Order: sequence, then C-alpha cells, then structure tokens
Amino acid sequence: MSELSSELVWDGEQLSTSRETPGRRFRADPRCFEGEPVRGAWAHVCALADESALLPFDQPEIQQVRRDALAWWLPLLGGTLVCVTTLALDATNYGGAVTVARSPDLFELDPFARIFPGTVVRSDLFCEVAPPAGPVIERYSGVAWPGGSF
Repeated sequence: MSELSSELVWDGEQLSTSRETPGRRFRADPRCFEGEPVRGAWAHVCALADESALLPFDQPEIQQVRRDALAWWLPLLGGTLVCVTTLALDATNYGGAVTVARSPDLFELDPFARIFPGTVVRSDLFCEVAPPAGPVIERYSGVAWPGGSF
C-alpha cells in the first residue's frame, strides 16, 4: 500500500486497519486516521468483500457519484459528518467508499450506495476531517479521494 494512503480492511461485516485481519484490503484517505478517533461513530461502507467488485475511477458513474457527494451529500450531513473517503484498490480502480458520521440517520441517501450497496457498522477507527472544499474531484498519485496532493 502507498505511504500516502492508509490500509483499510473490510470483510463484509467489520472494518479494520490491522494487517492481520482477513478481508479485502483498500487504500483510504490517510487523514481519516491521523487524529483523535471519534468513538462510537457510524460508518456507511459502500463496498463489497468480493475481490471482483471494482470499477475504474475514470468511469462516468464513479465521477458522478463524487460530484454528487460534493454537491449535496456532504452538505446534507453537516455537523454530523466525521469523514468521507473512497476506497482505492490500486492507482486506477475504485472499490467503494466509506462515509462516517455521528448519526446513521441519512445513510439511506448516500450516493455512493448507487455503485456498491451500503452496510452500516459502528467504528472507532476514524477521526474528523473537514469535507473537501470542491469542486475538485480528481485524485492525485493514485491516492483515495479526497486525499492526496500535487
């Protein structure tokens, strides 16, 4: 995994950052793990444990879901938002997304669930990260969106 991203493991039921945990491995925005974790947060994991569930980041539907996240999803969550990250499999392939919030009340509206269905889990892994200012949806250096730099 890239030093610019943090590894996140999903087995279809639980999230982990442990290399010993079985499950599918993704790269996530490292900022989601760099601060004090928000205890008892809710994670909406729109990803599958199946290794074949992937799409290129450049597919129109993946670009559109990120635009929708910036346009209305993240503002809708407001102060309940903890962080959001796509889940990269490599420099070109999208494996899903995770939205973390203090309440799961709006997860049924998550645009990322249009790509892969969502599963709601409790998690103590994620720290608060301000939402991206937008409108940039491009990724840098193969890092999970919205992280990275020029």
